[in-house]
Amino acid sequence: MSQEPPCRVGATPADLAREADRAVLYGAVLASQRPGVRLKPAIAEPALALVPAVRAYLTGEDGPLAETALAYARACGAEAFLIAKRRPTRS
Repeated sequence: MSQEPPCRVGATPADLAREADRAVLYGAVLASQRPGVRLKPAIAEPALALVPAVRAYLTGEDGPLAETALAYARACGAEAFLIAKRRPTRS
C-alpha cells in the first residue's frame, strides 16, 4: 500500500513544485500580516524572503517589489488569492 496521500496520486513533479510555491506564498502572506508568526521549517526561509514583496503588494504599493509578489503568485497559480488579500487603495 502506498504512503502517498490520495490528493497527490498522479501529481507531476511540476504540480508538486507549484504546491510548494503556493505554500511559500501563503506563509509570506501570513508572516506579513502577523509578524513573529512561526512557519513550518520547510517554508520559513523562502517565505520570509518573500515577505517584503508580499507586504508591498498587500499595502497597495506599485513598483518592482509588488510586481515580484504578483508574478510569484501568478507562477504558482495563486494570483486570485493574493489579489483577494490586497487592501483597497484610497483614491
